Amino acid sequence: MAASSTKKMIENAQIIPSKGVHRYTIIWIYGLGGNADGYTEVFIKMQPPNTRIILPRATKRWVTILGRQYYLESWWERDDACVEEGTVIMDKLRELIDDEIKLVKNASNIIIGGFSQGGCLSLTTGLTYSKQQLGGIICCGGIFIKEEKLLEKISEYSKTIPILTIHGKKDDIFKWNDVEAGLELLKQKGVGDNMEVLAEDDVEHIISPQGFDLISKFIKKQFKI
Repeated sequence: MAASSTKKMIENAQIIPSKGVHRYTIIWIYGLGGNADGYTEVFIKMQPPNTRIILPRATKRWVTILGRQYYLESWWERDDACVEEGTVIMDKLRELIDDEIKLVKNASNIIIGGFSQGGCLSLTTGLTYSKQQLGGIICCGGIFIKEEKLLEKISEYSKTIPILTIHGKKDDIFKWNDVEAGLELLKQKGVGDNMEVLAEDDVEHIISPQGFDLISKFIKKQFKI
């Protein structure tokens, strides 16, 4: 069952093949209403050598936003379902990481990142991945999914794995005050010195040009490219 679910995730994903020998992998998870195609051009431009980029696709479904329904790609249907449905997705992402390790030899050659819902998934998946230390985690416009059972699963590597968090202080989806509280909670779990935080004063729920530039530099630094 696990193998088939991961296979389906790969089959549905947008994959940007490695230029040269495949030595590194980036897994990027977009947010509510986004799509893999929207990030393809961005990642082709910043793609480091020898790096494969995987953009898993979310299910298209009816979601409720401010009392109205929209048919969009989303990792979960409602905010109150993020833990239950998000946990299923995170299990698949961990299996995907396991499969990529077989190709790139070590988890340090893998970075997981994302925006909005995808930022929540990438940060929570990365901090609870316990088999090896990943090369890095990128969380943009998102937050650790605050659930006691997930907090208890934070791995020993969470204190040393390089983490980049980028957030707009005018974000109206994940309020900066809530993000700060989440970061403080992670500090209590030992996550802190290994996390770089960019909080942008006049930025809303987007990744700014400065944010994308920092993402590119972070990837190259962690992969030592």
